[in-house]
Amino acid sequence: PVFYNLTWTPHHLGVWPVCDLNPMEQEQMPVEETGNILLVLAWLAKAGVDQSYLAPYWPLVHAWGEYLVAVLPDPGDQLCTDDFEGPSPHNANLAAKGIVGIAAYAELVKLGRNDTETEQKYRAIAEAYVQEWIGNSTAGDHYKLQYDLGNDTFSLKYNLFWDTAIGLDLFPKEVMETEIGYYLSEKKHAYGIPLDNRKNFTKLDWEMWIAAMGTEDQFADITDMVYAFANTTMDRFALTDWYMIDDASQNGFEARPVVGGIWAKMLTL
Repeated sequence: PVFYNLTWTPHHLGVWPVCDLNPMEQEQMPVEETGNILLVLAWLAKAGVDQSYLAPYWPLVHAWGEYLVAVLPDPGDQLCTDDFEGPSPHNANLAAKGIVGIAAYAELVKLGRNDTETEQKYRAIAEAYVQEWIGNSTAGDHYKLQYDLGNDTFSLKYNLFWDTAIGLDLFPKEVMETEIGYYLSEKKHAYGIPLDNRKNFTKLDWEMWIAAMGTEDQFADITDMVYAFANTTMDRFALTDWYMIDDASQNGFEARPVVGGIWAKMLTL
C-alpha cells in the first residue's frame, strides 16, 4: 500500500482505481485542495447532511484547518488549479480560497461538533487574514493577481464564490462588487473576460462562478458573453472550459465536468 503522509490534502493520487503514486511524486496543490475539501465539507454541513460520517476523521480535518492557518495569508509559491499557468507566487485568488477554507472549517466544527469555542477561534483568524488580504492585494479599482505585483495586474477572483454559496459572509461585499465592476468596465471582450492579465484566454467555469456573485444585470452580461463564445466558435468539439476571448477558439480541454460551473448560480438561490 501507498501511505499518504503530507500535511495537506492530495491532488493527484494515481490512475483510477489504483491510487499508487507516492506522495512526493504527485502534482502538489496544497492550499488549492485543502481549501477545496473543507469547502465541500462545510457546504454539506450547511445543506443539512448528517455529520456522523465525519466522526473518525476529525483529527485529519483539524490538521487540514491547521495547515491553512500555518501557510496563510500568503500562500507562497504554489500551483493552483490553473496549473497550465505554472506556479504563481503570492497568488491573491489562491489565498482567498484558503482564507475562505479556514472560515469553512470554523463553520464545520460549529455544525458538526457544536464546538463554538473552536469555531470562534478559527473564524477570528479568517477575519484577520481577510484584512491582510485586502491590504496586500488592493489596486484601487480592483485587486491584483499577486500580492507582490503592480496595480496593472488582475485576475478573476472566482474562489470567493464559496463565501457566497456557503453563506459564510467572510469577505466584505464591496470586494466582489469592486472586482466585477472592474471586469465589466475595463476587461471584457465580445466572448468573455480574461482569466488574468497574462494571456488572452479564459475559463468558462470561472466566468460563471463570477457571474453568480454579481447582480442580475451582471449575471446576464457575463452569461451573454459565454453564450456568444459557444454560439460563434468555429471549433467543433464538446463544450470546452478553456478558450480564447478574442476569436472564440478552443485553447484546450473538452467535455470536462467543470463545465458544470454554468449552473453555479443555482447554489446561491
